[in-house]
Amino acid sequence: MNSYIPAFLIGYSDSSFTNPHETVLPDEPADCRGMFTHMGVKYWGFETDRHRSTTTDATQRRFLFDHDAHHWIHIGFQERAVVNQISISTKWFTGNQVREVSVTLIDELNGNEIEVLTRQPLNPDSEHVFDVSGIMASEALIHCYYEGGISRINFFGMATEEQMPEHQNMLVNAAISNISNSHYGSPAMAVNGQRKETHMVGWESARTGFGEQAVFHLAEPVRVEEIVVDTYMHRLNPPLSSHVFGLDLQPGTTLDQAMKKAPRWKLVFDGDFEVIPENFQSYMLGQEYLREKGIRDCRKFAIELHQPDPELWRAVLPFAPLAADTFHRFRDIIDGGPFTHILYMHYPNGGIHGLKLYGEVIL
Repeated sequence: MNSYIPAFLIGYSDSSFTNPHETVLPDEPADCRGMFTHMGVKYWGFETDRHRSTTTDATQRRFLFDHDAHHWIHIGFQERAVVNQISISTKWFTGNQVREVSVTLIDELNGNEIEVLTRQPLNPDSEHVFDVSGIMASEALIHCYYEGGISRINFFGMATEEQMPEHQNMLVNAAISNISNSHYGSPAMAVNGQRKETHMVGWESARTGFGEQAVFHLAEPVRVEEIVVDTYMHRLNPPLSSHVFGLDLQPGTTLDQAMKKAPRWKLVFDGDFEVIPENFQSYMLGQEYLREKGIRDCRKFAIELHQPDPELWRAVLPFAPLAADTFHRFRDIIDGGPFTHILYMHYPNGGIHGLKLYGEVIL
């Protein structure tokens, strides 16, 4: 017997007009007629910006069209399942629905990727049901040609006995120190973020931050296998990047001593002239770069991480770009440890909903 497969949104290309997390719910798409937001008429589900397939070539006074241009939705299943049916609704989208969809089912456990729908046309304000031939999957990727709205995408099937390994967030029982900024929330809130709210919540810093950080004192030494940074609901204010370093603190050395050698930010000007401020935030807020001498253009520069002692603070995830409202899973770990302390950093400021570290306790 087919059952609804609980799902969540991993990421999406755009949903400027709506809250796309509604799309994967089993709920009946709400009748929002007569309701308005600052974006205009309110819709339930996923609706993108316009003009994905058409771009402007102003120099030639013409437009360029790409038949393969598309938006996308990346969906994760709460449990690995055999998918037998896909239901796609365009209810209430009477002329602004997505015109065609392709659906690829992905099984993270065995690496299979199978396209089960290829540019399937969608009708306005309609319910569409597609049968598939028992595909094992843990995720789904939907390509939307070219733009428009979908009110609901549900998958039906049966959960399998062989599930993805369960993980414990090693940061839950960690003590937290050396927090740079907790203006609108805290790192502890991010550690406990579970996407139960329908609004932004977590750890968000003030806009005056120029690189935020927190140190997690792990309850037991851990070998790191995966880092999750979830920017759920942070659509306009996620950090640009995240950075993770590990410390195996040895007897005779204090954390305060180790922090003096922790990674920090530096400026690199033309000619490879470097400046490593003692207090990067104060330096940037005070625009002290304008007073640097002997530089051709002190108004433009690169910002890079400086590692005073890379053998003490070992790179776990040295540079990981972040996107808005996305469940990021980082598994390409450079150095897994074991570590007693984790330094998490993001740049320059903004908010994250969830922060998880998965790994193996080393006794």
